[in-house]
Amino acid sequence: MELRHLRYFVTIAEEQSFRRAAARLHVSQSPLSRQMKDLEEEMGVELFAPEGRGIKLTAAGKSFAERARSILASVDAAVDEAKGIAEGRLGTVVIGFETGTTFMGSFLSLVAAFRRRTPRVGLQLVPMSSLEQWTALRQGTITFGYGAYAPEDDALAHLEMTRDRLGLLLSPEHRLARRKKVRLRDLESERVLLQPRQLYPRLHADIITAARAQGVTLRVTAEVLDLEALMALVVIGDAVTFVSERFWELASQTSLLWRPVEDLHIDLSEVVTWRAEDGGAPAVRALIESAREVSPLLQHARDHARVPKAAKQKRTERATPP
Repeated sequence: MELRHLRYFVTIAEEQSFRRAAARLHVSQSPLSRQMKDLEEEMGVELFAPEGRGIKLTAAGKSFAERARSILASVDAAVDEAKGIAEGRLGTVVIGFETGTTFMGSFLSLVAAFRRRTPRVGLQLVPMSSLEQWTALRQGTITFGYGAYAPEDDALAHLEMTRDRLGLLLSPEHRLARRKKVRLRDLESERVLLQPRQLYPRLHADIITAARAQGVTLRVTAEVLDLEALMALVVIGDAVTFVSERFWELASQTSLLWRPVEDLHIDLSEVVTWRAEDGGAPAVRALIESAREVSPLLQHARDHARVPKAAKQKRTERATPP
């Protein structure tokens, strides 16, 4: 028994006529009648009975018709689902993201842009560090990564979304609050809070190395995972921490202050990462296009590129005689 036999049978049942069914199916009536006869012999039951110039379904035929419709509907749904997944319209994508980026930075804008492109695709968001994302991407357990660092692996492709200078976050009551700029040596006696080293090993190393290059040993008194707890300790003036200027702008409602550190030349980035071999997959391609759409760095580049073009046009207009 083949699926086409079921489709033929359901059409005949709906039309109650071999002639009308053959016309609807664009096949000859004689082969259609033979296939239904073969189907009855295979099943060992009579599905049709003559009625006037047409036919009607037997009790067995009515029961089989209901089941056949259900089977065909399930097959059609399975085919549509498979096509939808292949075309990136259905299915689920798993995105690994750095903690702290869900409400700070461009992560939510990326997710919203992707949702507009693929409204029927499911999203699963999993918090993990950049290092964990790279491992998960290689293993195929996530589709996309959103982290703070670019991978150094040819198997992984990436796009830098933002880049911001790292500076000092402190309370308005802190002794350094009156200064517009600070230097690393000003922090030597300060209690410094950082997020866990295992989550941000490179950032830890960069900060410590930069301080030592200036002959300064930072007093890292605690590593705090929860951002709210970390900021609460800074608010009460118990300690200071390092964040990007963009983070501070988004969190400025806390009344905390941000100061550039003159001799701390560290930038923080937000980077999306994916398996290079998956770049052509519809869902991944939609994620990449969404990232390009909302990337502040690319938007700045586009705006910058438009200015010279407009200026050139004005110069041309001025040079053209009336």
